[in-house]
Amino acid sequence: MKSLPWFAAIVMAASFSAQADKLDPDVERMRAQLKTLEQDPVLGSLAPAERLRAQQAIDALAQSGRRLREDALYAAERRLDIARAVAEVESLQHQMRELEREKDRILLTASQRDAEASRLEAEKLRLQSLARAEEAARAQEEAANAIALSELSSAEAEQAKRLAEAQSAEAALARKEADLAFAAADSLRLQLQSMTATSEARGQVMTLSGDAFASGQSKLKPEARANLQRVVEFVNRFPGKEVMIEGHTDSEGSDNLNQVLSQKRAEAVRDALVQDGVDAKRLTAVGLGEGRPIADNATRDGRARNRRVEIVVLGAN
Repeated sequence: MKSLPWFAAIVMAASFSAQADKLDPDVERMRAQLKTLEQDPVLGSLAPAERLRAQQAIDALAQSGRRLREDALYAAERRLDIARAVAEVESLQHQMRELEREKDRILLTASQRDAEASRLEAEKLRLQSLARAEEAARAQEEAANAIALSELSSAEAEQAKRLAEAQSAEAALARKEADLAFAAADSLRLQLQSMTATSEARGQVMTLSGDAFASGQSKLKPEARANLQRVVEFVNRFPGKEVMIEGHTDSEGSDNLNQVLSQKRAEAVRDALVQDGVDAKRLTAVGLGEGRPIADNATRDGRARNRRVEIVVLGAN
């Protein structure tokens, strides 16, 4: 009876040894890589769906037979690569959002560095374009991986093909949107830098087009906020004169909504001028809604001209 514990210990040791012999080195290697990714202080909480798919692919490899092992091994390795790539993209997007918030704080508290802020905005747009181009390259790589994985079944092959086409189209659209955004920002800066005043019976008038605001919003675009020096110089040419800042909209939307939007846009311009050193006591902001069009609201160009903020130096003729 005393020999039984020794016999049990020998049986358990043999069992553990057999289990160790059955460990698949490829499965263990990929599980270790996935665990490393999940424990990464930056990437560990990102791309949960892709990490789950990678775990499922590793489990499928562990359960695959000899005939399907090569395909299952390839699929698991690609899923691990995709999970890390998606996590890195999400991390980059988080970093870009932090950069955006930091840029806004700089614009609000350091208006005297408008020229530098404008350069940073252009650089940001360039980085966004590069980031989208990198995402496009990753998307194309993922598409190629999806096509390779589709060899597992004819149904998966057709689905991967459609996914690859959609991702390629989305990547091309992203590049086009980035180019358009950069061109629009550059056009707005040139427009703001070349503004001139006109003389009317009520005084000198300088007009800020609706392009200075995002569609349906009252906050000045960063590139517009960084290039208001022309307006500041115009107002300061007539010290002591009262300045009326009038917001106008087109006829799209309800009267009440247009009234509120025009008031908020006028106030946004007033606040920006105050931040740039103009005496707040001289400035009055008023929203006039759609009531004073200067063009036909029936056309697209006419509505674009009607969306404006007019800075009027009263009695300056």
